Amino acid sequence: MNKISLENCFTAGELASLFGISKQTLLYYDRIKLLCPDFISDNGYRHYSINQYLDLEIIVNFRSLNIPISDIKDYLSRRNKTEFIKQLEKKRTECQSLIKENERIISSIDFIEGNIAKHKNLPLGQITVSWREERLLRMTNVLDTDTSKKRITKFARHSQIVFHNRGFVNKQAGWIIAQKDFFENGNFNRSQAFFSFSEHQKGHYKVPRTPLPMGLYLELYFKGTYSAQAVQLKEKIYAFMQRNDFAPCSDIYVLPIENHWLYDDTNAYINLIFLQVQSTKAS
Repeated sequence: MNKISLENCFTAGELASLFGISKQTLLYYDRIKLLCPDFISDNGYRHYSINQYLDLEIIVNFRSLNIPISDIKDYLSRRNKTEFIKQLEKKRTECQSLIKENERIISSIDFIEGNIAKHKNLPLGQITVSWREERLLRMTNVLDTDTSKKRITKFARHSQIVFHNRGFVNKQAGWIIAQKDFFENGNFNRSQAFFSFSEHQKGHYKVPRTPLPMGLYLELYFKGTYSAQAVQLKEKIYAFMQRNDFAPCSDIYVLPIENHWLYDDTNAYINLIFLQVQSTKAS
């Protein structure tokens, strides 16, 4: 290369400074064959031509849009207006997808924080009886022969299916104990199914759906774990029904409200136990 043409070239340092990038970035572009120097002198200095300045202008601006290097390399090999617009539209589609995903994340955060705020006013330790409209449950059955590992596996799969593998679960899944096991047999930890409330009429095909009928429901929010208090919960609920002329007419549902996500201390957990009841008073 002659002196005149060399004087019209940029060294790596000069070219990098024009675009606010490092010399190491230019070396990297050279190594991956994205932008190679026009000339390397005997002393190892890299020299870039005006055309390479123009190519780097495209590269730097495309990178500012987070366009992948592979796409930039492809564009430089066949640049034209149509391909330029294609690159922009491809990035627009990616951004719109990210916006949608971020909106979903924000919605989940709002939902969770809203629920936590509602928990401040829960009637802890107080039994209430309220009329509830029909609700839909998504369920996963549990067998007596299932090992602890198998039950945990079923619970995990239940949650993944119900919440569509979306990562951060914004609803809780609980378990169901047969009425006879709870009130008569003392098999308090013998769950027969996992359940979650469903908000939609159409559920995932892998999860059985069961209506929870309208009617009167006895509800009790309590602190601590269910397993540690099952006997006391049974006695408290049974005594309340006896005093107020109620009889159970459904299985027992236990739903975590605040658990290991929020506390190290299991005594701080909050759970809900509920069942449908009917009045035994003579009409």
